[in-house]
Amino acid sequence: MRRHTSFLRCLKISFSIGAASLLAISTAHATIPYGGLTGGIPGTLGPGLAKPSIVPGKEYSHDIDHTTLGGGGVPDPQQVIAWDGSGGTADGLDYSGTRPNYPADDQVDALANRLDHLFVQVIGSPNLADRAHMIFSHDDEISVYPNGPPPVGGVGAFNPVTLPAAFNGGPVTLTTGKQIGGSGELSYELATAYSAPSTVGTWATQADINGMPNPIDVDAVELWGPEPAFKADSEKYSLDVDFFSGTSVWSLDLTNNVSTPYISQNQIRAAVTSLLGPVPGGAVLPFPTFTDGDNAINLDALMVQDIIPNPAGPDTFDRDPTGGTGDRILFSIRQIPNPNDLDGYYATGSEVFVLDGTQPNVATYLFHGGHFWDHAYALSNLQIAPTLINGAYAIIDLNALEAVSEGVVPEPSTWMVLLVGGVAVVAVRRRS
Repeated sequence: MRRHTSFLRCLKISFSIGAASLLAISTAHATIPYGGLTGGIPGTLGPGLAKPSIVPGKEYSHDIDHTTLGGGGVPDPQQVIAWDGSGGTADGLDYSGTRPNYPADDQVDALANRLDHLFVQVIGSPNLADRAHMIFSHDDEISVYPNGPPPVGGVGAFNPVTLPAAFNGGPVTLTTGKQIGGSGELSYELATAYSAPSTVGTWATQADINGMPNPIDVDAVELWGPEPAFKADSEKYSLDVDFFSGTSVWSLDLTNNVSTPYISQNQIRAAVTSLLGPVPGGAVLPFPTFTDGDNAINLDALMVQDIIPNPAGPDTFDRDPTGGTGDRILFSIRQIPNPNDLDGYYATGSEVFVLDGTQPNVATYLFHGGHFWDHAYALSNLQIAPTLINGAYAIIDLNALEAVSEGVVPEPSTWMVLLVGGVAVVAVRRRS
């Protein structure tokens, strides 16, 4: 048994090395070339976290979008990056030129697949524990109150700032004493089916995501796609800022390379205001330019479960005609400070909403980690330790969203190759 296991390991390593070599030959090199991974799907749901290096089909978007060519880090709007979890990267999808009616080269700020793995398992309730671990990142551009929250800080006292470079790599300490990853990393919250509520930490470091140059702000992530990941399956995406186009989520037809509107900014506005109330005077979106009122609502993190067939035309966000669960998304929006509010924010940016196409104007909050990801939770649990920001008051702004399991099940084709190889070797041994 041990000999057979050793053989399988050797065979698997050989295939990985071969795949990596082919990738290096067939694609332009990144600063650290993308290495081959075994394809697969989520496996065991349990207390452990699958390591980034074994989770297949990983893509991310950076703020600002960049390419891996030319030494890496060169700005390239709407370019998505494939990453292998060991520092290697390659250029993936580029949405530029795919929208006939909106050709602007805005920045990508959310990624998803139409059938995101673990979508259902990451959602819990007060009566049903969530079973998949949540993965998230946060923005390096937020609004801080140098003198504390209103009314101490006074009306108009917030400052839009880019956090110091120390926040890119973390860990970032919160006022609860807990630590999460930096803005150039990916953090986790463990599922409460296996752990204590609000258990957080760092899942993927800068070096895991892109070894050279290290990312500064990972603002979107997609997992569990095909391998190699630059084949890409992030067919749902968002651009910054939504009101520019009137669309919050776009749908890319991977066959025809054409993007069409999937969810409008008006739908997202209605969903957000159903929970947070109307956008008041004084609330503003500071980045990339000052925007107020309803236009300030800007989706920047996303997971999708598109289950209602629509064979007649472009993919759309649909209700269930029988009144059951329709297409659904998990999403977050960009932080909207409001100096007229006692807590300083209309939206902290770390509220996570659940929206169902059957009731497209009414959202609920995601329940994960033993709590709702709502405004109150963000204020009490996601405040940056003031000692890290010169005594200022600030809440993190979640800007990427995904889920992982404990294990990974290799794709069937991989098992078939290994099985055939094993049978062949046994046959040779018998002849000998």
